[in-house]
Amino acid sequence: MKFKSIVWFSLVLLAFSSAAFAASDTVTVDVSVASVAQISVIPDILSWSNINPGSAGTVQSLNIKNTGSVNLTNIYAYVDTLEDEATRPYGFDDPSKYAAGGVIVFKNETYDKFFFAGRLEWNWTEDVGNDDLSAITSPVAWGFFKNTSYEYYWALGNGTGGYCNNTGAEFAISDYPDNGTVTTRTPSDAGITLQTGVDWGYFSINRATSPLYGSCVAAYYDCSKIYIYKYDKRSGFASCANSAYIQAPNLVPGETHTLTLNVYIPLGIPAGNLNTSTFTVYAS
Repeated sequence: MKFKSIVWFSLVLLAFSSAAFAASDTVTVDVSVASVAQISVIPDILSWSNINPGSAGTVQSLNIKNTGSVNLTNIYAYVDTLEDEATRPYGFDDPSKYAAGGVIVFKNETYDKFFFAGRLEWNWTEDVGNDDLSAITSPVAWGFFKNTSYEYYWALGNGTGGYCNNTGAEFAISDYPDNGTVTTRTPSDAGITLQTGVDWGYFSINRATSPLYGSCVAAYYDCSKIYIYKYDKRSGFASCANSAYIQAPNLVPGETHTLTLNVYIPLGIPAGNLNTSTFTVYAS
């Protein structure tokens, strides 16, 4: 029994000694994150199928996420319609001559209105009956802006040297959907201002009754086509006073800006797959 008592005592003493002399220390943790500007767009494929002419598709969302480590500002977007629809597609039954990007519309989180990402309309090349182009000094081109089931008559007047990107160039568009009457084929240039450029003339549409109110219309120098957009701030296209950033203030790391997209399929377009386009988002 005496031996057992001594053993027990020594065990208790050892346990007590361990608790009494416990120790700790610290280490400084220092982590540095590199400055990286990076954005991701999700999803990476957008698709609409079997949309009837003269109608809109189903809205889809595109998330622009700051996946880098620095604030991003001045976000804009564009489609490569100018490359994908390099020649006039009218008069052909080939859908691949039309750019898919030309039917894309989208809106940002702060302005509840759809604008075309980058749509081309081409000179009609033929006379259009019942039109009144008196608003244009030197009319040289005309056509129709197609917005799903509605079409609006527009016209271009050339400027210095006979070009549509120089001083004196004019753009006019009707406020009324075309029905073949003079009333709907009398385009107006009221509330439309021009900024000249190297290859394009940039028109800001500020007439509230216009179907293109708030948009930019770029007229090619030879007057053969117009390019309709809002959020394309590439060099030159930013000259239009109505051009805007999707988001100008900081998009901080980890944050997302969501775009709402759709397609507006006009009347009179061939059935089948349009020429695949690329939607590019840029930030600085």
